[in-house]
Amino acid sequence: MSVTTGNVVCVTGASGYIASWIVNFLLQRGYTVRATVRDPSDPKKVEHLLKLNGAKERLHLFKADLLEEGSFDSAIEGCDGVFHTASPVLLHVVKDPEVLTIFLACFAFSKEQHDSICQRHIDYEHSQNLRPLI
Repeated sequence: MSVTTGNVVCVTGASGYIASWIVNFLLQRGYTVRATVRDPSDPKKVEHLLKLNGAKERLHLFKADLLEEGSFDSAIEGCDGVFHTASPVLLHVVKDPEVLTIFLACFAFSKEQHDSICQRHIDYEHSQNLRPLI
């Protein structure tokens, strides 16, 4: 990834574990990062982001919620790229048996597809020569 001055990217769900590492990686390489979080005023959720090197100059927090249509528009507008790591958090328990049946059927199908595609055995002897892509 080569960076030219002024590259702006958006990282959704930036307060999450993986997204935080992506934000850190991008800031270290000179990117301006527009980070979406559910509550930018909650220090517990954003303090670790604000302490990153380059955050004062190139990190901008945006309030966004996956369940609110259009809430990502301002964060994404004009960006050169988007790292979409946000995932919805549903805080209610599903008790309807019909919904549960559909959910379990979808989960079983997804697992079946995953198992048929993914290799189950990791050959550690041959993995020693692997390098990170970036």
